[in-house]
Amino acid sequence: MTHEAPGTSNLPAGAAPDSVLLGVYLSSRVIRIGTVSHEGRILSLRREQYLNQSGQPVEGNALAEQLHSLVSAEFSEQSEKAPVAAIGVGLPGLVNQHTHRMVTVTNAPSLGDVELFREFEREFRVPIAFENNANASAWAEMICGIAKGVSDWLYLSIGTGIGAGLVLDGKLRRGTSGYAGEVGHINIDPDGDQCACGSFGCLETKTSVPNIVRRTRTRLRRDATSSLSRFGEENLTYEDIIEAAQAGDDLARLMMSRTGHFIGMAVADMINVLNLSMVVIGGAPGARQFLIPGIIEEARRRAFAPAFADCQIVAGQLGEEAGVIGAALLAGKAIMRASAP
Repeated sequence: MTHEAPGTSNLPAGAAPDSVLLGVYLSSRVIRIGTVSHEGRILSLRREQYLNQSGQPVEGNALAEQLHSLVSAEFSEQSEKAPVAAIGVGLPGLVNQHTHRMVTVTNAPSLGDVELFREFEREFRVPIAFENNANASAWAEMICGIAKGVSDWLYLSIGTGIGAGLVLDGKLRRGTSGYAGEVGHINIDPDGDQCACGSFGCLETKTSVPNIVRRTRTRLRRDATSSLSRFGEENLTYEDIIEAAQAGDDLARLMMSRTGHFIGMAVADMINVLNLSMVVIGGAPGARQFLIPGIIEEARRRAFAPAFADCQIVAGQLGEEAGVIGAALLAGKAIMRASAP
Protein backbone atom coordinates (compact mmCIF):
# COMPACT_ATOMS: atom_id res chain seq x y z
CA MET A 1 0.00 0.00 0.00
CA THR A 2 1.31 3.45 -0.85
CA HIS A 3 0.10 6.71 0.63
CA GLU A 4 1.42 9.72 -1.22
CA ALA A 5 2.13 12.73 0.94
CA PRO A 6 3.28 16.13 -0.27
CA GLY A 7 6.55 17.52 0.99
CA THR A 8 10.21 17.95 0.20
CA SER A 9 13.11 15.86 1.38
CA ASN A 10 13.22 15.73 5.15
CA LEU A 11 16.16 13.39 5.82
CA PRO A 12 17.40 13.97 9.39
CA ALA A 13 21.10 14.42 10.02
CA GLY A 14 22.57 11.05 10.92
CA ALA A 15 20.07 8.99 8.89
CA ALA A 16 21.27 6.88 5.96
CA PRO A 17 19.97 8.18 2.61
CA ASP A 18 18.22 4.89 1.80
CA SER A 19 16.78 4.42 5.30
CA VAL A 20 13.13 4.23 6.33
CA LEU A 21 11.17 4.89 9.51
CA LEU A 22 8.95 2.42 11.33
CA GLY A 23 5.63 3.76 12.60
CA VAL A 24 3.32 1.95 15.03
CA TYR A 25 -0.17 3.05 16.05
CA LEU A 26 -2.02 1.29 18.85
CA SER A 27 -5.78 1.92 18.78
CA SER A 28 -8.44 0.46 21.07
CA ARG A 29 -8.36 -2.96 19.34
CA VAL A 30 -5.87 -2.86 16.46
CA ILE A 31 -2.14 -2.42 16.04
CA ARG A 32 -1.19 -0.67 12.80
CA ILE A 33 2.45 -0.86 11.76
CA GLY A 34 4.07 0.50 8.66
CA THR A 35 7.29 1.65 7.06
CA VAL A 36 7.31 5.35 6.21
CA SER A 37 9.67 7.49 4.16
CA HIS A 38 11.30 10.53 5.75
CA GLU A 39 8.84 12.65 3.74
CA GLY A 40 5.81 10.90 5.26
CA ARG A 41 4.95 8.43 2.51
CA ILE A 42 3.67 5.03 3.65
CA LEU A 43 5.69 2.29 1.94
CA SER A 44 4.06 -0.72 3.58
CA LEU A 45 1.30 -1.24 6.11
CA ARG A 46 -0.24 -4.08 8.08
CA ARG A 47 -2.89 -4.35 10.78
CA GLU A 48 -3.24 -6.88 13.58
CA GLN A 49 -5.90 -7.19 16.27
CA TYR A 50 -4.87 -7.76 19.87
CA LEU A 51 -7.85 -9.69 21.19
CA ASN A 52 -8.11 -12.71 23.44
CA GLN A 53 -10.28 -15.76 22.73
CA SER A 54 -13.31 -13.95 24.20
CA GLY A 55 -12.89 -11.10 21.75
CA GLN A 56 -11.70 -8.64 24.40
CA PRO A 57 -8.46 -6.63 24.05
CA VAL A 58 -5.47 -8.08 25.90
CA GLU A 59 -3.56 -5.78 28.23
CA GLY A 60 -0.39 -5.44 30.25
CA ASN A 61 2.40 -7.93 29.58
CA ALA A 62 0.37 -9.88 27.01
CA LEU A 63 -0.17 -6.75 24.91
CA ALA A 64 3.45 -5.67 25.37
CA GLU A 65 4.66 -9.06 24.15
CA GLN A 66 2.41 -8.97 21.09
CA LEU A 67 3.48 -5.41 20.27
CA HIS A 68 7.15 -6.26 20.77
CA SER A 69 6.87 -9.40 18.62
CA LEU A 70 5.15 -7.55 15.80
CA VAL A 71 7.67 -4.69 15.80
CA SER A 72 10.60 -7.13 15.97
CA ALA A 73 9.31 -9.10 12.97
CA GLU A 74 8.67 -5.96 10.94
CA PHE A 75 12.06 -4.50 11.89
CA SER A 76 13.87 -7.65 10.77
CA GLU A 77 11.89 -7.92 7.53
CA GLN A 78 12.38 -4.29 6.60
CA SER A 79 16.07 -4.26 7.53
CA GLU A 80 16.68 -6.77 4.75
CA LYS A 81 15.38 -4.18 2.25
CA ALA A 82 16.55 -0.87 3.74
CA PRO A 83 17.95 0.21 7.11
CA VAL A 84 15.34 1.21 9.69
CA ALA A 85 16.56 4.55 11.05
CA ALA A 86 14.11 4.95 13.97
CA ILE A 87 10.89 3.57 15.46
CA GLY A 88 7.93 5.67 16.56
CA VAL A 89 5.00 4.32 18.58
CA GLY A 90 1.66 6.08 19.00
CA LEU A 91 -0.24 5.04 22.14
CA PRO A 92 -3.89 5.70 23.06
CA GLY A 93 -3.15 6.83 26.64
CA LEU A 94 -1.12 9.61 28.18
CA VAL A 95 2.62 9.25 27.63
CA ASN A 96 4.97 10.74 30.21
CA GLN A 97 7.68 12.43 28.15
CA HIS A 98 10.19 12.23 31.00
CA THR A 99 9.88 8.50 31.73
CA HIS A 100 8.59 7.45 28.26
CA ARG A 101 5.96 5.32 29.98
CA MET A 102 2.28 5.20 29.23
CA VAL A 103 0.09 6.36 32.10
CA THR A 104 -2.91 4.08 32.57
CA VAL A 105 -6.13 5.95 31.85
CA THR A 106 -9.72 5.10 30.99
CA ASN A 107 -10.49 3.91 27.43
CA ALA A 108 -6.88 2.78 26.92
CA PRO A 109 -5.17 -0.60 27.28
CA SER A 110 -2.95 -0.94 30.34
CA LEU A 111 0.76 -0.64 29.56
CA GLY A 112 1.75 1.54 32.50
CA ASP A 113 3.68 -1.18 34.32
CA VAL A 114 5.76 -2.24 31.32
CA GLU A 115 9.19 -0.79 30.48
CA LEU A 116 8.54 -1.11 26.76
CA PHE A 117 10.53 1.96 25.71
CA ARG A 118 13.73 0.67 27.34
CA GLU A 119 13.17 -2.79 25.84
CA PHE A 120 12.87 -1.25 22.37
CA GLU A 121 16.06 0.79 22.90
CA ARG A 122 18.02 -2.27 24.03
CA GLU A 123 16.85 -4.57 21.24
CA PHE A 124 16.66 -2.37 18.18
CA ARG A 125 19.49 0.11 18.92
CA VAL A 126 17.89 2.93 16.94
CA PRO A 127 16.24 6.14 18.23
CA ILE A 128 12.79 5.44 19.71
CA ALA A 129 9.86 7.84 20.14
CA PHE A 130 6.75 7.09 22.19
CA GLU A 131 3.88 9.54 21.79
CA ASN A 132 0.20 9.97 22.48
CA ASN A 133 -1.92 8.95 19.47
CA ALA A 134 -3.59 12.31 18.95
CA ASN A 135 -0.23 14.08 19.09
CA ALA A 136 1.21 11.66 16.54
CA SER A 137 -1.73 12.24 14.17
CA ALA A 138 -1.47 16.00 14.65
CA TRP A 139 2.23 15.87 13.78
CA ALA A 140 1.48 14.03 10.54
CA GLU A 141 -1.21 16.52 9.51
CA MET A 142 1.19 19.40 10.27
CA ILE A 143 4.16 17.96 8.37
CA CYS A 144 2.44 16.54 5.28
CA GLY A 145 -1.32 16.96 5.67
CA ILE A 146 -4.00 19.60 5.78
CA ALA A 147 -2.32 21.70 8.50
CA LYS A 148 1.01 22.05 6.70
CA GLY A 149 2.23 25.60 7.30
CA VAL A 150 -0.43 26.36 9.95
CA SER A 151 0.99 27.78 13.20
CA ASP A 152 -1.86 27.70 15.74
CA TRP A 153 -4.33 24.86 15.48
CA LEU A 154 -5.95 21.88 17.17
CA TYR A 155 -6.26 18.27 16.05
CA LEU A 156 -9.32 16.60 17.55
CA SER A 157 -9.50 12.80 17.42
CA ILE A 158 -12.90 11.12 17.82
CA GLY A 159 -12.94 7.43 18.71
CA THR A 160 -13.23 5.25 21.80
CA GLY A 161 -12.16 8.41 23.63
CA ILE A 162 -11.70 12.03 22.57
CA GLY A 163 -8.10 13.14 22.26
CA ALA A 164 -6.38 16.24 20.96
CA GLY A 165 -3.04 17.43 19.68
CA LEU A 166 -2.35 21.12 20.20
CA VAL A 167 0.04 23.10 18.01
CA LEU A 168 0.97 26.67 18.98
CA ASP A 169 3.59 28.79 17.20
CA GLY A 170 4.22 25.80 14.95
CA LYS A 171 5.23 23.56 17.88
CA LEU A 172 3.46 20.53 19.30
CA ARG A 173 2.53 21.44 22.88
CA ARG A 174 2.56 18.55 25.34
CA GLY A 175 2.39 20.37 28.67
CA THR A 176 4.63 19.78 31.69
CA SER A 177 4.79 15.98 31.49
CA GLY A 178 3.13 15.20 28.15
CA TYR A 179 -0.48 15.08 29.30
CA ALA A 180 -1.88 18.08 27.42
CA GLY A 181 -4.81 17.58 25.07
CA GLU A 182 -7.45 15.87 27.22
CA VAL A 183 -10.24 17.80 25.52
CA GLY A 184 -12.54 14.81 26.02
CA HIS A 185 -12.75 15.73 29.68
CA ILE A 186 -13.85 19.31 29.22
CA ASN A 187 -17.12 19.63 31.11
CA ILE A 188 -20.08 20.40 28.86
CA ASP A 189 -22.86 19.45 31.31
CA PRO A 190 -22.27 19.77 35.09
CA ASP A 191 -25.37 17.65 35.75
CA GLY A 192 -24.57 15.12 33.04
CA ASP A 193 -23.69 11.43 33.12
CA GLN A 194 -20.71 10.17 35.04
CA CYS A 195 -17.64 9.75 32.87
CA ALA A 196 -15.28 6.78 33.05
CA CYS A 197 -12.71 9.23 34.45
CA GLY A 198 -14.90 9.75 37.54
CA SER A 199 -16.11 13.25 36.74
CA PHE A 200 -19.54 14.20 35.40
CA GLY A 201 -20.69 15.70 32.12
CA CYS A 202 -17.39 15.33 30.23
CA LEU A 203 -17.45 15.73 26.46
CA GLU A 204 -16.69 12.01 26.11
CA THR A 205 -19.98 11.09 27.82
CA LYS A 206 -21.77 12.40 24.72
CA THR A 207 -19.34 12.07 21.83
CA SER A 208 -17.05 9.04 22.15
CA VAL A 209 -17.98 6.07 19.97
CA PRO A 210 -19.35 3.94 22.86
CA ASN A 211 -21.46 6.85 24.07
CA ILE A 212 -22.81 7.61 20.59
CA VAL A 213 -24.03 4.00 20.55
CA ARG A 214 -25.44 4.29 24.09
CA ARG A 215 -27.35 7.48 23.27
CA THR A 216 -28.73 5.98 20.05
CA ARG A 217 -29.91 2.85 21.85
CA THR A 218 -31.73 5.01 24.39
CA ARG A 219 -33.41 6.99 21.61
CA LEU A 220 -34.52 3.78 19.84
CA ARG A 221 -36.60 2.89 22.90
CA ARG A 222 -38.79 5.89 22.02
CA ASP A 223 -38.53 5.76 18.23
CA ALA A 224 -39.03 2.42 16.50
CA THR A 225 -39.50 3.97 13.05
CA SER A 226 -35.77 4.14 12.33
CA SER A 227 -34.16 1.48 10.16
CA LEU A 228 -31.80 0.95 13.11
CA SER A 229 -34.58 -0.75 15.09
CA ARG A 230 -34.06 -3.93 13.05
CA PHE A 231 -30.75 -4.55 14.82
CA GLY A 232 -32.26 -4.61 18.29
CA GLU A 233 -31.03 -2.43 21.10
CA GLU A 234 -28.32 -4.76 22.37
CA ASN A 235 -26.88 -5.63 18.95
CA LEU A 236 -26.64 -2.10 17.57
CA THR A 237 -23.07 -0.99 16.70
CA TYR A 238 -21.39 2.25 15.73
CA GLU A 239 -20.86 0.88 12.23
CA ASP A 240 -24.62 0.27 11.95
CA ILE A 241 -25.31 3.90 12.85
CA ILE A 242 -22.82 5.25 10.30
CA GLU A 243 -24.13 2.94 7.56
CA ALA A 244 -27.70 4.03 8.30
CA ALA A 245 -26.72 7.71 8.24
CA GLN A 246 -25.04 7.23 4.88
CA ALA A 247 -28.22 5.54 3.61
CA GLY A 248 -30.30 8.55 4.71
CA ASP A 249 -31.82 7.29 7.99
CA ASP A 250 -33.20 10.36 9.79
CA LEU A 251 -32.51 9.15 13.32
CA ALA A 252 -28.95 8.10 12.56
CA ARG A 253 -28.24 11.46 10.96
CA LEU A 254 -29.88 13.28 13.86
CA MET A 255 -27.70 11.45 16.40
CA MET A 256 -24.54 12.27 14.48
CA SER A 257 -25.60 15.90 14.06
CA ARG A 258 -26.25 16.22 17.80
CA THR A 259 -22.88 14.66 18.49
CA GLY A 260 -21.35 17.34 16.28
CA HIS A 261 -23.12 20.03 18.29
CA PHE A 262 -21.71 18.67 21.57
CA ILE A 263 -18.21 18.69 20.07
CA GLY A 264 -18.82 22.21 18.81
CA MET A 265 -19.38 23.37 22.39
CA ALA A 266 -15.86 22.30 23.37
CA VAL A 267 -14.38 23.58 20.11
CA ALA A 268 -15.88 27.01 20.78
CA ASP A 269 -14.13 27.09 24.16
CA MET A 270 -10.80 26.19 22.56
CA ILE A 271 -11.24 28.85 19.87
CA ASN A 272 -12.05 31.48 22.50
CA VAL A 273 -9.10 30.59 24.73
CA LEU A 274 -6.44 30.05 22.04
CA ASN A 275 -7.58 32.08 18.98
CA LEU A 276 -6.87 29.10 16.73
CA SER A 277 -6.61 29.39 12.96
CA MET A 278 -7.72 25.79 12.32
CA VAL A 279 -9.42 22.84 14.00
CA VAL A 280 -8.84 19.51 12.25
CA ILE A 281 -11.31 16.69 12.92
CA GLY A 282 -9.72 13.24 12.80
CA GLY A 283 -10.83 9.72 13.67
CA ALA A 284 -14.53 8.82 13.27
CA PRO A 285 -14.13 7.20 9.83
CA GLY A 286 -17.29 7.59 7.78
CA ALA A 287 -18.82 10.02 10.27
CA ARG A 288 -17.03 13.30 9.75
CA GLN A 289 -19.35 14.36 6.92
CA PHE A 290 -22.22 14.30 9.44
CA LEU A 291 -20.29 15.66 12.41
CA ILE A 292 -18.51 18.67 10.94
CA PRO A 293 -21.59 20.72 9.93
CA GLY A 294 -22.90 20.42 13.51
CA ILE A 295 -19.49 21.30 14.96
CA ILE A 296 -19.27 24.41 12.78
CA GLU A 297 -22.82 25.50 13.56
CA GLU A 298 -22.42 25.15 17.33
CA ALA A 299 -18.93 26.68 17.41
CA ARG A 300 -20.21 29.66 15.40
CA ARG A 301 -23.08 30.11 17.85
CA ARG A 302 -20.92 29.94 20.99
CA ALA A 303 -17.48 31.30 20.07
CA PHE A 304 -16.47 34.95 20.16
CA ALA A 305 -17.35 36.08 16.63
CA PRO A 306 -13.97 37.59 15.64
CA ALA A 307 -12.14 34.50 16.94
CA PHE A 308 -14.50 32.15 15.09
CA ALA A 309 -13.93 34.16 11.90
CA ASP A 310 -10.19 33.45 12.22
CA CYS A 311 -10.69 29.68 12.40
CA GLN A 312 -11.36 26.96 9.81
CA ILE A 313 -12.94 23.70 10.95
CA VAL A 314 -12.00 20.93 8.53
CA ALA A 315 -11.60 17.16 8.18
CA GLY A 316 -8.15 15.61 8.45
CA GLN A 317 -6.46 14.75 5.17
CA LEU A 318 -4.43 11.65 6.06
CA GLY A 319 -7.24 9.40 7.26
CA GLU A 320 -6.80 6.44 9.57
CA GLU A 321 -3.08 6.15 8.86
CA ALA A 322 -2.20 9.63 10.18
CA GLY A 323 -1.06 8.06 13.45
CA VAL A 324 1.35 5.65 11.75
CA ILE A 325 2.82 8.48 9.66
CA GLY A 326 3.06 10.85 12.62
CA ALA A 327 4.66 8.30 14.96
CA ALA A 328 7.26 7.54 12.29
CA LEU A 329 8.02 11.19 11.60
CA LEU A 330 8.36 11.93 15.32
CA ALA A 331 10.89 9.10 15.42
CA GLY A 332 12.72 11.00 12.69
CA LYS A 333 13.02 13.92 15.11
CA ALA A 334 14.49 11.49 17.65
CA ILE A 335 17.30 10.76 15.18
CA MET A 336 18.26 14.42 15.20
CA ARG A 337 18.25 14.51 19.01
CA ALA A 338 20.36 11.35 19.17
CA SER A 339 22.93 12.72 16.71
CA ALA A 340 23.18 16.17 18.33
CA PRO A 341 26.54 16.85 20.06
